[in-house]
Amino acid sequence: MNKTKLAYQAIEHYLQTGAILTIKPKGPTGACFVTLYLDKRLRGCIGSPEAFEPLDKNIVRNAVEAATADWRFPPVTLAELPLLKIEVSVLTPLKPYQPKSARALLTYLQKNKPGLVISLSGHRALFLPQVWQELPDAATFLSELCLKAGLPADSWQDKSMCFFIFKLL
Repeated sequence: MNKTKLAYQAIEHYLQTGAILTIKPKGPTGACFVTLYLDKRLRGCIGSPEAFEPLDKNIVRNAVEAATADWRFPPVTLAELPLLKIEVSVLTPLKPYQPKSARALLTYLQKNKPGLVISLSGHRALFLPQVWQELPDAATFLSELCLKAGLPADSWQDKSMCFFIFKLL
């Protein structure tokens, strides 16, 4: 089944019944993020950075949570559902990346524009590769990701910062 269609059906089913759509998962485990847009503006985004269940089941779970549990937005209504643009981003496994220097990190990110997870002192945040469209400069991308993690904007230069890169399938 089409991933976007599955996400739509999961949200629709949940909004109509209050229950999670039951599916017979097919295929391998996978990690995804489901992003919802209304009038080209973010309306919700929830995901799993690492695979722990069949991808179809992960899509259903994240679609419902993006529609109902993203703390930045009120829950999606049935009236809004037909107006939503739904994007399902399937992630490759996270790969540790240890840059030799801040300059090497900036150069790598600017050239490759991967998805990125940062982790430092119990703080963690993720940007999907699509965020490069809004934040095309590597230093700004890193600073905003640090702020998202609840860290000072320049924390990406901390030698203890852990970086994990990924792409979309």
